Amino acid sequence: MRVRPFFWLLLAASCIGILIFAATVQEHVPAVMQVHIDQQHPAPVELTTVELHLADTQGLPIEEARIFSSANMTNMDMVVHQSSAKYLGQGNYAAQLPLYMAGPWAISIRAEAVGFDTLHQTLLVQVQ
Repeated sequence: MRVRPFFWLLLAASCIGILIFAATVQEHVPAVMQVHIDQQHPAPVELTTVELHLADTQGLPIEEARIFSSANMTNMDMVVHQSSAKYLGQGNYAAQLPLYMAGPWAISIRAEAVGFDTLHQTLLVQVQ
């Protein structure tokens, strides 16, 4: 029995298509983000520092992540965007936000790293 060239070409095209698909699809791995604020009750006259640690599920630190943070008052229409975020080493990052008014604030943190799921976390803080 002889196989026609059309079917050989169809098989080759299918194999090439599967290889291209496998090379372009990226699977995102879950990660862990731990966020905390050192100040018990932040003051409106100073910057509030939010420290976070990024690691994969095995505990290895994630480097070169992009950190986005913002804060808004929960009882008023006031928004503060990120003033700075820097990498401290070993998967540790620090973001500073000027919470310039006393009252309840919601600080939202988003971390993105290549090959990992995007992480979101919100902290509720009372500025006094």
